[in-house]
This record gives sequence, structure tokens and C-alpha cells, in this order.
Amino acid sequence: MDPLARGGQTGNDTLMTADQTQPARPFHYGWVIVISSYFVGLLTSGLLAYTRGLFLVPMAREMDSSRLELSLAFTISGVVGAATAPLAGYLFDRYPVPRLMMLMAVWTTLGYGALAAIDGRLGLFLVMGLFFGLATVHLGGVAPAKLVVDWFDTRRGLALSLIAMGASTAGVVTPPMAAALIEWLGWRWTFVIYGAITLGVVLPLIAATLRPAPVRRTSPVRPSDTEDAAGLTAAMPVAERRWRRREYLTSTNFWGIVVIFGVMGCVFSGVTLHLFAHMTDIGVDPLQASLVLSLMAAMALLSKPIFGMLVDRVDPRISVVVSLLAQLAGIGLLLTAAAYPALVLAGLAFGFGYGGMVPLRNALTAIGFGALSFAEITGAARTAMAPLTMGGMPLAGWIHDVYGNYSAAFMTFMILFGAALVAVLLLRLGR
Repeated sequence: MDPLARGGQTGNDTLMTADQTQPARPFHYGWVIVISSYFVGLLTSGLLAYTRGLFLVPMAREMDSSRLELSLAFTISGVVGAATAPLAGYLFDRYPVPRLMMLMAVWTTLGYGALAAIDGRLGLFLVMGLFFGLATVHLGGVAPAKLVVDWFDTRRGLALSLIAMGASTAGVVTPPMAAALIEWLGWRWTFVIYGAITLGVVLPLIAATLRPAPVRRTSPVRPSDTEDAAGLTAAMPVAERRWRRREYLTSTNFWGIVVIFGVMGCVFSGVTLHLFAHMTDIGVDPLQASLVLSLMAAMALLSKPIFGMLVDRVDPRISVVVSLLAQLAGIGLLLTAAAYPALVLAGLAFGFGYGGMVPLRNALTAIGFGALSFAEITGAARTAMAPLTMGGMPLAGWIHDVYGNYSAAFMTFMILFGAALVAVLLLRLGR
């Protein structure tokens, strides 16, 4: 329960002076959770997601691989993450999340070490699935979101948007840094540095600052002797009940979320992996291309709190439509842009839209299903989204290998956004 909603402590029965008569509002430790989760997202999933495209060309050259093959390798982590998301969600709903996050941080560190030592495509596939699919995608995703949903009953959308800003901050600051490291040290030593950051910064941060929320009540009312369990469950508010699998799998809210955010994930993964290569293919200087990625992420960073506050105040579907239309506009510009200023504008429009992806997905799940089953339902939704979210990277890579450019990929992404806009009609949500 959000302590901000509870008022201050009365203190002990001692004489109070005039300026002590007003009880102090207790500090809400949930904001420490938000700050720490912001940095965890920045240094884990955000770091890898926003710089993986910079590794594509040097790794393909050294391993004599096509972009499709490398795209599939990076997709493997998402496939494994989606397959294990229901289990991860089940564990996050029932066991201390910080302890699980510490284990995942150690496993991610080992993964970066293994990634630096691979000598072929098979090794890359195994490492991306075994280490990053089992740990990193959950460490910077549903785990901190679960903590925030448990700690906050009010201003939940804002809190979720603030932790999602960590990944966007990574998109602002890390592409130029990664480009310089790859140029200076090579891609293998860059992965070693990523591992050192995870072990030396992320793990101590989790251990020192993250803690589970106070235990929630499972029911706001007492059942009378004549009430049965089914009647009590039906009377419980959304935020205070645990959903059965059959219930949420037959909910239109669940499938609306799957389609909308599956499309967003598909396009996001395809664009973030291939946009750098697309720009350099059409003659943009690599440093200028990395700047577009940074500007795109900066706009996403700025838009996250906007979407977080919007979803707290108005019909959540409005926020979703705004996010989808902005991304659609950005992809349309990418399809036609040839000059650098047009590419910058495309990146800004797309970045503003996808800034709402993670906070809106988490907020809509919490609004529609509550906190007690949040991680389990989020995990089930990720598995259901997998055919969409995992298709963006290899699809764009295959289209490039066949046609020599990404135009058909951008057209496909625009069609998918049209389907997502239709899926908004499936949502039945209050504020």
C-alpha cells in the first residue's frame, strides 16, 4: 500500500510544542525503489537494447555472417525471455524480487564474459539464449515493474514511467560511448566492460537499496458465514484479487494488450537493431547515425513521464492512441527520408511514441488486473506477444538481405501499427 495515502505518524505521548503539532508525513521508500530501478534498467536491458545494433556490422564481418543470422541471434534472447516469462512472473509474485534480481545480475555478468569469448554463430546463439534470455530481459523489465506496482497504489503510472526512463537514458548516453569503445577496443572487450558494470555497479545497487513492499491485504472485506469463496472473489476490487489463468486468458483486456504492445515491441526491436545500419547504408556518417539514435532515445526519455501522468488522469486508451500515432508517423518518415534532417525528425517522432511503450503496458496491466497477479499476467502476455515481438529483427534483416534495403520492412511496420490501432477497441479500462 502506498504510504503517501496514509497520513503521518502520531508519535509517542510526549508534550509537543506549537510547531510540532502537525504530524510529519512519513517518507515513502517506494521512491527509493523507483530511483534504483531507473539505474538498473539503464545499466542492464537498456544498455544492451540500445547498443546491440552497433555490434551488428563488426560481429557479422568477423564471423562471416549475414545480418539475418546476427538478427536471429539477438532475437534468441527475446524468444527465451518470452518462453520463460510466465515462470518468471510466477516467481516474482511469490518470492522476494530483490533476491531474484541479484541472481539475475550475476548470471548476466557471466553472459557478457561468455559473449566476449565466442568464436562462431552457434556460440552466439547459445549465449544469447542461455544467459540473456533467462536473466537480462527479466532483470531490467518485469522485476522492477513488479516492485513498483507493489509499492504504489496511487501515482502508479508516473512511478512506472520513471523507472522506464532508465532504458531511454541508456539510449541517449550509450550509443556514442559504445561506438567509441568498439572502435578503440573492439566488440569483445566492450562486452567485457559491460560485464564489469553489471557486477561492480548493478549487483551492489540491488543489494543495498531494493526491498519487497509491505505485505498487501488479500481482501478488503470479511466474508460472513454465508459467503462462499467464489462470492468473495467476485466482490473483491481488481487491485485486491489474484486472477486465475482461465480468467485472464479469456479477457479482452489481456488480448488487447498483447496485440498493441506486441506490435510496438516488434517495430521497436526491428528499428533499434537495424536503424544504424540503414542510415550508414544510405551514406550517413556513423557518428551522425549514432547521434540520431541518441536523439530518438532522448525524446523517448522525455515522453515517458508525459505518458505516465496522462494514463493516471484520463482514459488510458487515449495515451495508447497517441503513442501509436507518433510511432506510425516516425516510420512513415523513415520510409521516405533521405536527407539527414528528415532522419532526425523521424527519430524524434518515433522516439516520442515508443517512449510510452513500457510504462503504458505496465500501467494498463495494473489497471486491468491489479497488483497481486501483475507479474504472472505480464509474463503470460509476453509469451503471447512473442510471435510479434520476436519477428521484427529477423524480418528486417531478411528483407535487407533480399532487397538490399529496408523499405519493405518499414511498410510492413506501418501496416502493423494500423492493426494495433484497431486492437485499442478491445480495451475496457477505467482510470
